[in-house]
Amino acid sequence: MATSKDGLNLLTKCAPADLGKLVHQVADSLTGHHRPRYQDYGKTWSLDEWFQVLHSSEAYLKAAVKGDSTKDDMKADLEGVSDNVKEKLIECVTVRRSELRKALVDNTAAISQAHLTDFDWKLKLALSSDKISSVQEPLVNLDLSVLEDGTNKLVSLELNREELQRLLASLETANRAVLQLKT
Repeated sequence: MATSKDGLNLLTKCAPADLGKLVHQVADSLTGHHRPRYQDYGKTWSLDEWFQVLHSSEAYLKAAVKGDSTKDDMKADLEGVSDNVKEKLIECVTVRRSELRKALVDNTAAISQAHLTDFDWKLKLALSSDKISSVQEPLVNLDLSVLEDGTNKLVSLELNREELQRLLASLETANRAVLQLKT
């Protein structure tokens, strides 16, 4: 399997006049527009090379935007890549950074169709029930407002101490996973 820099070095086969256009077409595909077409570049690369070029270019643009790379950082990352290719990639990231960042955030948020918009909680103390005269158990009423398919849905939960501890533990685990993905 070819490395990412091998795929970026394949960009040197592209005519200099078409290189900037291709790099911006790759950025367009990341922002939800049409991908570059193999038919337009089939004389330059074989199909395997074409996929390497696309994958490497997309991976580089994503990494540069995600890492909030400066021009110097990008030059260092692209060590060993031809100057013309380096220049076009850096130019694309510099010009389209905010658009690419927004697309990456939107793609990440689109993993789930539903997301939490608001919550409310109340603590109550159950003093008795129909079966036991003295319970004295704390309960939490948790109301979650979830936006799904453009409509707000209210999800209400009543949790005892153990259920609340399990919910908090699972949320902490999810938070750690999100923090690991960010690094």
